[in-house]
Amino acid sequence: MINSAFAAWLIIYTQNHAGRGPYGRGILIDAHWGWNVFALLLMGHVTFYVAHYACHKIPLLWQFHRVHHSTQVLDSLSTSRFHIVDKTTFAAPYLLLVTYLQPDPTLTFLFISFNDFWGRYGHGNIKDPHWLGYFMSNPKFHRWHHSNHPEAINKNFSAEFNFLDWIFGTAYYPREGIPDRFGEANYTNSIFVQHYLPFVDIYNIAKNDGITALFKKPFGKPNSSEIQSKSATENSKNSERIAKEALKD
Repeated sequence: MINSAFAAWLIIYTQNHAGRGPYGRGILIDAHWGWNVFALLLMGHVTFYVAHYACHKIPLLWQFHRVHHSTQVLDSLSTSRFHIVDKTTFAAPYLLLVTYLQPDPTLTFLFISFNDFWGRYGHGNIKDPHWLGYFMSNPKFHRWHHSNHPEAINKNFSAEFNFLDWIFGTAYYPREGIPDRFGEANYTNSIFVQHYLPFVDIYNIAKNDGITALFKKPFGKPNSSEIQSKSATENSKNSERIAKEALKD
């Protein structure tokens, strides 16, 4: 609700202080509600898909997104297990677009509220009809995204509606079976260490493998969970121990 209210306020503020302008600024202010709904859905899904795809393909971004994927127990509370940098990566492009195009604030509030609800629902331990996963990212569809099963790695990036996964060939949704292996056993569950550890891992990758290693996946490693270099993996446990000792002090 806070996210929805902030986005709606941002649009109202922009409309009152900027309004229409060149290059399509404020083009949705007086547009039909149908165009507003279409624009909100399109902007939301494209920005989410691209940001999500990038977080799995670019090692620098993966270190932050890894916090979300590290949980071994997948449920509705998993949507709260995020690094603040990761949340910003997903939210910033969408907020920039709605601020510039200025869709209806009420519809924006409703769409983002629905987005937040579906995030909880999609991560939940809920059994719903299999057919729903062919056009929406239901719990079973999204559980494959979180799974450690090799065939499902780097699949199912979509938000609520999963048409972009089907279009770009990143959908994985078998009729039989439900994934049962998630996360990383050795990753910390401390929210404080979770916000510190990615920076340590990024430093270790840059130090041992060079700055460029943060922007390209290591050769021969198709698994997103293996993006972290060997040197960073070896230092991860030590980094966590150091961070915990620092917090105690």
